[in-house]
Parts: sequence; C-alpha cells; structure tokens
Amino acid sequence: MKENSINSAFSRFSDVIKHRNNREVVLFGAGTISPKTARKIDKYAFIVDNNPNLWNCEQDGKDVLKPDVIKNNSSKYFLIICTTSFIEVSEQLIDYGYIPDKDFIVSPILNDLRVISDLEHHSTKLLFTSGVPENDNKKYGGGIYELILKGHSWEYRKVYSGICYGLIEYNDNYIIVDDNRGIVELDKNYNILRTKKLAKATRGHGIGYSHKYNKFYIVASYMDEVLVFDKDFNQIDNIKLSNKFEREGSPAHHMNDLCVVGDSLYVTMFSYTGNWKKDVFDGVVLEIDLTTNLENGVVVSDLWMPHNICFLDGSITVLDSLRGELKTNNARAIGKFPAFTRGLDFDGIYYYVGQSRNRNYSKNLGLSLNISIDTAIIIFDPITKASRTIHFPQKLSEIHSILVIED
Repeated sequence: MKENSINSAFSRFSDVIKHRNNREVVLFGAGTISPKTARKIDKYAFIVDNNPNLWNCEQDGKDVLKPDVIKNNSSKYFLIICTTSFIEVSEQLIDYGYIPDKDFIVSPILNDLRVISDLEHHSTKLLFTSGVPENDNKKYGGGIYELILKGHSWEYRKVYSGICYGLIEYNDNYIIVDDNRGIVELDKNYNILRTKKLAKATRGHGIGYSHKYNKFYIVASYMDEVLVFDKDFNQIDNIKLSNKFEREGSPAHHMNDLCVVGDSLYVTMFSYTGNWKKDVFDGVVLEIDLTTNLENGVVVSDLWMPHNICFLDGSITVLDSLRGELKTNNARAIGKFPAFTRGLDFDGIYYYVGQSRNRNYSKNLGLSLNISIDTAIIIFDPITKASRTIHFPQKLSEIHSILVIED
C-alpha cells in the first residue's frame, strides 16, 4: 500500500473550499455516495468511475467519464472520492500524480468507513507479558509474547518463558520482572543478558527506570514496598508505604504497577488504607517524592483494582481494571471495556489495552451488562471510540504489560 493512501486526515466539506484553489471539482465514483456529497458542495464538473459500463452515461445530470480524463491533471481538477473502495482509488490517484489532502480528499460522508478501514489495515508489533505458570507450549503459559499485526492478519509467539509482569525498554534492550529469575535484561533478540534474583516472597510486579537518578524501581507486591536498584541491579534502598505489613505479617495494600516522571514515582494499589482483604477497594494512584522517598499524596482516587499507571500523551493514565475503564486527561474515563483491563501502551494514535480472564466475575455484577471472560488486546481509537480486538486462546488467561516496539 502506498504511503498516505488512507492515512490522510479525516476530511470536512470545508476542505473543498480550502484546497480546490479555483480548480474544477470532480467526484470519483458513481453511486449513492456521490449525490449525498453533491448536496454538500456548491457545484462539480462531472463524475469519473472505474466501471466501463457507466462511461458516457449520466447521473443526476452529470456525465460519468473514464478516469483517464483526469490523469496527470491535478492543476485543473480537485477530486472527491465517493466510493467505498477509497483505498484503491487513493492509490490510483497518487499514480495519477495527485497528492492526498492537497489534490484529493475522501468524501466526509465516508468518514465512518475510514475509521473502520484504518483499524482493519493497521499494522504494528508489540510485546506483552503474562504471569500465569510456565508452560512449554508456545501459545500459552507465562512469559513474554511477540504480536505482529499486519492489517487483517496477525500472529503471535512466546519469545521468553517465565512468570512475567513488568516490562520496559532500557538502552535498546528490554527489562522484565520474572517471579522466578527476578530482574531480567533481554536483548532485542530476546536473549538473556543478565539477571538479578529478588528475595523470596517479594512478588516483583511493575518496574520503572529513572534516567535522572539512574535507578530502577520495582513494586514488591508481597512486601508493600518499592525496591530501589542501581543500574547494575544492586538493591540500594526501599520505600515503604505503611507499617501494616510489619504489624499484620502480610501485604495489605496490593501495590502492583508504577511509573517514574521527573522527581515523582506514581504507584497503583488496590487499597490506600490497606483494607482490600476486608472488601474495601479504595484504590488509588499514589505519588512519592523521589528526593525524599516520602508520600506526596493521592493523585487519582476511587479506583477499583487499578493497574498500569503510565505517563502517556502528556497525561497520567491508568486502567481502572475491574470497571474496565481507561482513565486519562484529569482521570476521566475515555474508554470502557468488557473485561478485566490490564496491560497498556499508546503509539500516538491508538491505545493498546489488554484484557484478562475476569477472576472477579461476581464483583462486576451490577457494574456491567457484558462481563467478558476473554483474553485479548484491544486497539482503541480515543477520538472516535472505535476499537478492534485481537483474541487469544483461553489458556492464555492473563496479560499484565504491553509494550509497542514498532508502528
């Protein structure tokens, strides 16, 4: 597919006035879209169509001609594509010497179909982690998976076997948190470069890195702490959330994910007060000042089992997992999904939201009219609210982190 054939901006009828520059307007495609488009513009010269059976006929009083009449004539004609085959016609017009958005647009009547087409033809490459027990099968079990999406087709494979949670890029490599091996650095070919075992009963989960301080930060879910490591994987500090662990002998807050932004560390947890085991899910995003390692305060509250705190598109972004909500831009819900949402990234156009088999099914009764049990990655357009879902086998029951590595 030629570059920019379908990736130009959505059109508006004001674009005709903006770009025609005294050129004659020609509609490409006879049929139902042309008259709907014609009603929105002042006038047009004629229609062209690729169907020979329509040549030298009339539609709505206008001649339908062979496309050759507009070939290499962008100085005279401005084209509006009025056919659902707009991808192919866009490529045809580019071959004719026309430039998208300057010399032709797709009729705004077709904007809805363009949303669908863009999602159907989208290509990307990403990694995602799963924290279920290991399995030799390449299609399920804990580990890191590579997903390659090319338009209508996609394939995935396990590239690393382990009980994996957090995943980040670091110096052109990948750093993961593996419940067995601890901190693991992989090269781009998924070869292990180094590892660092974590203490028993740590349950390392989310991981972040500060370029300012050259430190790794890992959530120790079973300890109610954030562990601090230097770039050589030596533990140099720990940040405690409360004294409940020492008093009760077990984790109380269910901290899970984190991200580092400047001098701040943001951590997600199921219960700020430490009462989630008593069925009080006062989940929050908590800010910690990295200059003092002290709590700055709650940034986002009223979350139910939150995960995947990120700084995306200039905004603190988090998944309100049990409710299935993607929250950003002052913690507003901009998307809602039917399963337990966990795993998140953004490529500048689409959000990639993981969903896992819902182990808390009964808690969603009354919150949702459609409680999915599927494991999937949802490609979500935050502007149009359209989405595309890539489903995985039921045995691949959990997704924890998502990392887009190639658009």
